[in-house]
Amino acid sequence: MTDLSSRYGTRRRPRWFWPAIAAVGIALGISFAAWVGFQDEPVKGQLWGYDVKSDRLVMVKVDVIRPEPIAVRCTVYAQAEDHSIIGEKTVDVPASEEEKVRIEIDIETERRAVTGVLRTCEAQG
Repeated sequence: MTDLSSRYGTRRRPRWFWPAIAAVGIALGISFAAWVGFQDEPVKGQLWGYDVKSDRLVMVKVDVIRPEPIAVRCTVYAQAEDHSIIGEKTVDVPASEEEKVRIEIDIETERRAVTGVLRTCEAQG
């Protein structure tokens, strides 16, 4: 039987090859994480509160914070005691010079809700 490595030779990578590849990958990962982390969010939504008005209606208050006067779309939903979603609504918030705007959103529900939740607030565009 012929030893193929003696016939064709072996191809060995230098000892530093894989540690160098790992170092480059880690550096790229850290750079990407830092870049994403320092990006300014164009829009931020915060749930300010909710009020269960009746068995079929929940009012949700949301603070929309935006450094630039851009239009925003927010989605909120109501949950029942068993955590199922029983009503949902998406509203458009027009562009405004005010950096912080509080909006009230009425959600019609299929049965009595126990909480209101902010799903998203995103810049329209």
